[in-house]
Amino acid sequence: KPAGTPFGPAAGPHSQMAQNIVLSWLAGARILELKTIQINDRLTIPRPCIDATNVGYNVEFSQELRLEESLEEYVKAWMLIRIIEELGYLGCKRREEPTPLDQAPHFYDCVFDLSCGYNLEGIASDRVQWFIRSMMDASEEIDRLRSQIPAEFAALREIDFDPKTVSTATLSTFHGCPPNEIEGIVEHLLRVNGLHVVIKMNPTMLGRQRVEELLHDVLGYKEIQVNPSAFEAGLQFEEAIPLVRRLRIIARERGLHVGVKFTNTLEVLNHRSFFPSSEKVMYLSGAPLYPIALELAHKFVDAYSQSASEPWDAMLSVSFSAGVDKHNFADCVAAGMVPVTVCTDLLRVGGYGRGCEYLQALENAMKAVGAQSVDEYIAARAGLQNASRWDAVRANMREAWLKALRDPHYTREKNSLVPKRIGSKLWVFDCVTCDKCIPVCPNDANFTYPASTAPIEY
Repeated sequence: KPAGTPFGPAAGPHSQMAQNIVLSWLAGARILELKTIQINDRLTIPRPCIDATNVGYNVEFSQELRLEESLEEYVKAWMLIRIIEELGYLGCKRREEPTPLDQAPHFYDCVFDLSCGYNLEGIASDRVQWFIRSMMDASEEIDRLRSQIPAEFAALREIDFDPKTVSTATLSTFHGCPPNEIEGIVEHLLRVNGLHVVIKMNPTMLGRQRVEELLHDVLGYKEIQVNPSAFEAGLQFEEAIPLVRRLRIIARERGLHVGVKFTNTLEVLNHRSFFPSSEKVMYLSGAPLYPIALELAHKFVDAYSQSASEPWDAMLSVSFSAGVDKHNFADCVAAGMVPVTVCTDLLRVGGYGRGCEYLQALENAMKAVGAQSVDEYIAARAGLQNASRWDAVRANMREAWLKALRDPHYTREKNSLVPKRIGSKLWVFDCVTCDKCIPVCPNDANFTYPASTAPIEY
């Protein structure tokens, strides 16, 4: 399916409610990874569960909504995006001729990507299978939600909403999930559900020695200690390549695709006082994860391509989500990664609006090399004569990785500052009116409204 941009939110707290998803779309996201769902949707989540002060940490585990609630939010967002298009709020309607979008025919086009986990038993369960079927054909939910469109917009109830909201799934598994479990889940999603599948890889596949070398020696995060047990279990690098190859063969037989995503968060020991002391481990994201994930992506793609016996098998679909921000987004696109998704950076002040800066950076980078399309941009960045697109992708991925290792942007020195504090405790209705709570909230729960300046009569 076409998508207007390669940018989108990664599955996280900011992609679970309708207003989250619509806001990210308005900021330029066109491939949206929905919040991960699982069979256990009655979780007690520790609070606080996310610390994005500088480096990102979280102890959150899966969704905060019931499956039925998630279905409503995702389909509602799907419908709202279509309504915005129909109303022409962005300047024109897709079906008007001529339109300012003649040079950008895919401007409105977006893809919803289902994120699911965490084991085969849960994904094969009746409730999760109901959810997946309801997302693949949301006709019933769309018909139910039509009546919620306000009367003043009654005409919009007649819009021909596409009921096929998803055709892809990104698989997120437990840290330490065994290879046979991962293979079984992907096979189920391919054979039973008929979904294209992206397999999310764990940064531990680089091995403990190399991860610690990158964290401590290259980047300077000596206070961060990885969880040793995270490297002992789960999918290993040498197991992942044949596993992905077997699954791609099964997918190809069914006219489907299997790709890989780099990476999941990194499991580390809880060394901070931010989270409850009962949480022994936490999950690292943000700046230090970028060079780690990029090295794994480069190493994996090279090894996979070199071991391929068929030309089609050498070229692998790769998506990326690890410490992405406006400084490296264009490099990720040049490396052929689709989508390039973001979580931690969008949880900071500015929220979804930060996405506009990513696309502006990409536009500037494309103009600098005279590229009019992403494919032209990839080729120009590689600078290789008569090279195939895949060779250009691999060259750019290597260059991005080497650049990240040299760039102080990802070091502890550049990511150790904390936001300024006002030095007092705030109570309800005792606000300093800094407005910081509005753009930073991942659920868009805070808002302002104009109040009258006229004197109040009692």
